Amino acid sequence: MTSRQRTVIIFKSESESSDVYAETLEKHDFNPVFVPTLSFGFKNLEELRAKLQNPDKYAGIIFTSPRCVEAVAASLNLGELPGGWKMLHNYAVGEVTHNLALSTLDQLFTHGKQTGNARALGDYIVDTFDGSRALPLLLPCGNLATDTLLSKLAENGFSVDACEVYETRCHPELGANVERALEIYGESIEFLAFFSPSGFNCALQYFTSRQLSMDKWKLVAIGPSTRRALESLGQKVYCTAERPTVEHLVKVLLNPQDSRERLLKERERMAALENNN
Repeated sequence: MTSRQRTVIIFKSESESSDVYAETLEKHDFNPVFVPTLSFGFKNLEELRAKLQNPDKYAGIIFTSPRCVEAVAASLNLGELPGGWKMLHNYAVGEVTHNLALSTLDQLFTHGKQTGNARALGDYIVDTFDGSRALPLLLPCGNLATDTLLSKLAENGFSVDACEVYETRCHPELGANVERALEIYGESIEFLAFFSPSGFNCALQYFTSRQLSMDKWKLVAIGPSTRRALESLGQKVYCTAERPTVEHLVKVLLNPQDSRERLLKERERMAALENNN
């Protein structure tokens, strides 16, 4: 680490994308330190497998996270996904989830990878869906899934078969990993970046238990739902990345004012809509 580098603690479960994040951030003189925040356990895989064997009963499948793709692969015991799914309307939040479906589910193509959260994906499905809404969309999900996507689809005449297939827990080594990062990097730590509301909640539990205030660092939210989670608990958000990609993260780290101006315009737009109602 050079003296010019600014350390970013990234509260994110390690994945194939971690190398891309590290390489890109380092190119811009940031020192990324990854702290796995969440752990996952699969459940109801037999139930999911039974649903997957009947693609003719569904309009398509929705993946809201890489974990959902992994659950499908695990339920099939890494066997082939019935070919009928490739003919349906399939969706994914974000490029990582899209790419994982391609690589692990027999090249299953999904739409909506340009969306960065469930709210945006719901809007995308409503705007682009051109099939029959008589059949449900299959939604493998976790125990912390919100009703944002379900509500959006239900309001627009869609039926959704939600199947809870994994549980999200705080990573058992979160505390030890944070302590190690604070000890090694100390005063060079400038940013704490959070990728999900649940990840932030787990990190907050650690800092609260140690009576450590997050105020000494610049808090970065990845996505609007994460920003809202931080703000709802009284945390000041320094900047917000629009989508969960390293390019969007680097963009706001280098130009945080752009993030603040975008947020201000969004809040002004929402206030105007409320006043007109």
